Formats: sequence, structure tokens, C-alpha cells
Amino acid sequence: MIEVNFTVLIQAFNFFLLLVILNKILYKPILKILDQREQRIEGQQQQAKKIIEDGQVLEGDYNKKLYNAKIEAMNTKNAARNAASEQANGIIDASRKKAEEIINQMQQQMVLELAQAKKELESELSVMSATIAQQILGRKVA
Repeated sequence: MIEVNFTVLIQAFNFFLLLVILNKILYKPILKILDQREQRIEGQQQQAKKIIEDGQVLEGDYNKKLYNAKIEAMNTKNAARNAASEQANGIIDASRKKAEEIINQMQQQMVLELAQAKKELESELSVMSATIAQQILGRKVA
């Protein structure tokens, strides 16, 4: 059987003394280090979340600016295209007007030349008709 004597009390005292010493030397420092590590990990996780949120905000701003730049580029392109089209239409209209003026001048010049040619031929017409009549009739016509 088990005897309970003074050595059991000494072993119990040694056990509690060992618990106190280990608690001060080993358990508390290890728990402190684990708590510090956990706090550091939580801090880094919060910092990572903040960096991710900031990155998302920057990405959103970038996308907005890119979208606005694309719209502005399209508007500029359309404005340039419209301006070029208007300029081309202006050049075409000016060319048509100039061509019409040239045609009108040519027609007026042709009318004048035709009138001049008629005048010249009218004066020669009587001589030609007399010559033709003389050749057909075989005699001189007065």
C-alpha cells in the first residue's frame, strides 16, 4: 500500500515550486512572444488589407481616367473628321463654282466667237453665193 509521509509533501512542494519557476522563466515569456507575434500578424494583415483597398481605389481612378481619355480621344477624332469633311465639302463646292464659272465664260466666249464668225461669213456670203451661182449657171450674175 501507499504510505503518505513527509516525502510526499516535499515532492508536492517541489512540484509547485517547479510550476512557479517554469511559469516565470518559460511559460510567460513564450506566451508574451506568441502574443507579440499574433499582434504583428494582425497588424500586417490590416496593413495588407489597407494596401489592397488603396490599390483598388487607384485602379478605379485609373479606369475612370482611361475611360475619360478614350471618350475625349473619340470626341477629338470625330471633331477632326467633321472638320476635314467640312473642309473637303468646301473645297468641292469651291471647285464646282469655279468650274461653273469657267463653263459660263467658255459659253459666253463661244457665243461671241459664233457671232463674230457669223458677221465674217455674212460679208463673205454674198460673194460666195455669187460665185456658186456663177458656177452653176455658167454665166456671171450681177
